[in-house]
Amino acid sequence: MIEIDHICLGARNFWESTHRLTQETGLGNAEGGWFPEYRLANRILPTGGDTYIEVEGVIDAHAVEAGHPVAKFFHEATRDGDCFIGWCARVDSRAELDAIARRLGSDVFEGTMRMRADGSMGYSARTPDTSRAWKAGLPNFFYIEDRSEHAGRLQPQYGTTIARGIAWMELGGSAAEMSDYLGMDAARLGLRFNGGKPGLHAMGIRTDSGEAIIRRPVMPGTTGKL
Repeated sequence: MIEIDHICLGARNFWESTHRLTQETGLGNAEGGWFPEYRLANRILPTGGDTYIEVEGVIDAHAVEAGHPVAKFFHEATRDGDCFIGWCARVDSRAELDAIARRLGSDVFEGTMRMRADGSMGYSARTPDTSRAWKAGLPNFFYIEDRSEHAGRLQPQYGTTIARGIAWMELGGSAAEMSDYLGMDAARLGLRFNGGKPGLHAMGIRTDSGEAIIRRPVMPGTTGKL
């Protein structure tokens, strides 16, 4: 079964952007950790039901001038401020992930990515390559065998309400295009479409204080195609 897993909100200063998002929505946040290979770090806003928003940015002060590809990608994407970089879905089994990879003609990538605040590393399998999917304005798919330390289960601080799940997400393009890509009816994930630029435009989160709506620009240059 395909479900929404997480959303990546790119930021020039991920601490400031996280604080502003918490003030805007009432959602608390937690330390997410960092990505040693990618020169990025994040803070996490759990959104309920094993879902979350990662507010992410470059933390290596010299990575961009050194030409690190992921750092440069985030640097350029956030030049004008916060933007939705992309979103990730998840599946229940490795067999389901492998079937998606075959259907899309993509490889499966396995390994550790994010180092948690306690120094441990999470392990996942995913397809297609994350940056490739996000540059297209499309999700990629994760399989996480052990969700006991899923980032959506972190205990947030500094919030004024409790998140109860993602109610909807507004995407560019059409329902037909996304349904074809997902291999299922996109409406089952609460996806809405505005016919605009590929990628994530806005999302609604159910909270104890009502629906929190987050709207940000889409990352520049999305193509709609892998």
